[in-house]
Amino acid sequence: MVIFLDSGSPADIEKYIYRDDIAGVTTNPSLMKSAGVKNYREFAKTVLGLVGGKDVSLEVLASDPDEMYRQAMEIASWGSNIYVKIPAQYPDGKLTEPLLKLLEAHDVKLNVTALLLQAHAMNTVYALNDKDHIISIFCGRISDTGKNAKDTIWHVRKYRKDNHRVLWASARHLYNVIEARKYADIITLPPSLIDKLPLLGRNLRQYGLDTCRQFYEDGKGIEF
Repeated sequence: MVIFLDSGSPADIEKYIYRDDIAGVTTNPSLMKSAGVKNYREFAKTVLGLVGGKDVSLEVLASDPDEMYRQAMEIASWGSNIYVKIPAQYPDGKLTEPLLKLLEAHDVKLNVTALLLQAHAMNTVYALNDKDHIISIFCGRISDTGKNAKDTIWHVRKYRKDNHRVLWASARHLYNVIEARKYADIITLPPSLIDKLPLLGRNLRQYGLDTCRQFYEDGKGIEF
């Protein structure tokens, strides 16, 4: 399993992409908006200049099939390391499967995103041929609803085509990295979780002692 940085900030990408444990970058319109991105083409050019050939997933901005197709074809033309992100559904709830098949027929590498329902995820697996695609299961959002995301990602992993890669998306805590190793080929992590990666495997006895010492030190400046 590999780790992708999940960010819409060129500054984040520049900071983390050099790391050997970061194999690629994913972004989306919400992350780009949060980072203050105003021009997609300029943003994409900057990102592609930073990643040095590592995988990049860039999402279409449109909501109707014709414009999504046009944007997807243009995005794909920007580099061979690009996966075009297509949401699983249009805003009206209809599935994007016909568009996925059309783009696949034009040899576009896809990252099918925002998959939460197991039925939608499996439809995607069956709709796509055995080509280089990423299937992104939003495990964090599934778990936010109190449901077990592992059921969905397990089914996708079991039935996916050989060249499909399964992505564990919307990680909420570092233990998701441990969980994802059993089910996924990729996990996306925001900068806040990448910064915590050195904690994996840390001795709990020492970590507990360090925590208590921190509390004592931080309390010294507070009058009782």
